[in-house]
Amino acid sequence: MHTVTKVFVILNLVVCLILSQYVWVSLAGNVQWREKYENERDARQRDKNALEGAYNDLLATRASNEHSASQASAEIAALNATKQTLETWKLEAEKSAADAKVAADNLKVAVEPFDQISKDYDSQVIEKLQTTVGELTDRKSQVFQDRGDKLLQVAQRHNDYAQRHEEYRRIEEYHFLLSEELEDRYDRLSRYRWLRPDLQRELGDNGPVIFGQVQWVTGNSLQINKGRRDGVELHQKFTIMRNGSTIAVVDVVEVQNETAECVIVDQVKSGAGPKAGDQSITRMFMARTSRR
Repeated sequence: MHTVTKVFVILNLVVCLILSQYVWVSLAGNVQWREKYENERDARQRDKNALEGAYNDLLATRASNEHSASQASAEIAALNATKQTLETWKLEAEKSAADAKVAADNLKVAVEPFDQISKDYDSQVIEKLQTTVGELTDRKSQVFQDRGDKLLQVAQRHNDYAQRHEEYRRIEEYHFLLSEELEDRYDRLSRYRWLRPDLQRELGDNGPVIFGQVQWVTGNSLQINKGRRDGVELHQKFTIMRNGSTIAVVDVVEVQNETAECVIVDQVKSGAGPKAGDQSITRMFMARTSRR
């Protein structure tokens, strides 16, 4: 057999084999055609969605890049302004440095005599201040010592005063008790003076006679125009007289400087009592029996 024929036969066999495979594939594809269609449709939809998402991301990235570019432009402008400011500051700093150098040179010239001034200051001020501080410290210590001594003396004086005050209070209390006892004795002597002539001599009832006058009468009480300045004493007896006759005998119950209030203790006649204007006279011990 010729070679070309062999090749032709082999090609026919291959074509038949391919056609047979195609037929089998077509038959199998007809069964799964709907599923493949749906899968391809879903894949296309996913690709479409992915494409739209990529496009949206592209737009967002473009907008972000534009915003970043605007911000970068603003930052560049701010940096340029800052650069100009820094350059201005640099020039001012250089000028200030030059001025500071000139001022430092002038200051150096000005402080050259400082060493001598410092020495003079130490000798004229510091040493004198130290001496003065030492003297003031000594004086302060002396003052504190004197203050302590004075405070000690004051405390001792306070202690002495407290002791003496306590003694004074005891003496005052003792004097008060003695005064109360003396007043009580005087009161008892005054109450019983008319019973014993020796008590009258002791109290001075045998002294000068006191003449007075009744100022007013109210019930069983009356007042005479003689008092402590005239020698009237508490519980002293007075005879009330009218036209030389005895009306009543009264007892002094309260004594003022100019007047004395009395209580009627004996009345001669029940219908004839004392009146304003009647005479009052000191009642002597020996006169009480005759009512004169």
